[in-house]
Amino acid sequence: MIRNRAELKEYLDRERALYFGEKRGALLAAWLMRSKMYRIWQYVWTLRHAEYYKTRPFLPDRFAFAWYHRRKNILGTRLGFEIPENCVGKGLFIYHIAPVVINEDARIGEECRITGNFCAGNTGPGTASPVLGDRVTAGWGSCVIGDVHIADDVILGAGCVVTRSIEQRGARAAGVPARTLPERQSDGEAVNQAGRCPEQEVCESGWGIS
Repeated sequence: MIRNRAELKEYLDRERALYFGEKRGALLAAWLMRSKMYRIWQYVWTLRHAEYYKTRPFLPDRFAFAWYHRRKNILGTRLGFEIPENCVGKGLFIYHIAPVVINEDARIGEECRITGNFCAGNTGPGTASPVLGDRVTAGWGSCVIGDVHIADDVILGAGCVVTRSIEQRGARAAGVPARTLPERQSDGEAVNQAGRCPEQEVCESGWGIS
């Protein structure tokens, strides 16, 4: 939740650096070309302003929230994004213009990466939604469904469907339903019970991160 102007600026500065780096003129060039990154950043920028004004108690702020909320919905319709206010922490980076659907009760931590075609939702009215930790990376087509918790630094492989919590920090998950892959060992790749190393499983499922 963005509680004041200082926090709003912190969010905006961080996400501008993520999308355009520190190179001078990068934002202007992206705007002129109407690049993919500019269009995604424009949505995130509008989302952050809607979040800020949503918490403000004064009447002018209510009008400002209505304007930014409406603008976010218009941009979201064009891009395929459905991200409610105050659901995603600072440092959100979306790689591609593709459907991103997040339930209003879901929570996603800071510095998370979403490749595209991603869903974080519940199993129906009145049911719980997922909670994702910080620095989670969601591969292309991944879904997190229901009352589950995803630990910090987890990588979700492309096309995986997570229906159970992943409590191991830094874990890699793949498959339908998703399961955690064995950890890398210092003397080589761990081999699972089926006799396949994680690299083979990753190649079969694909991380979908680019």
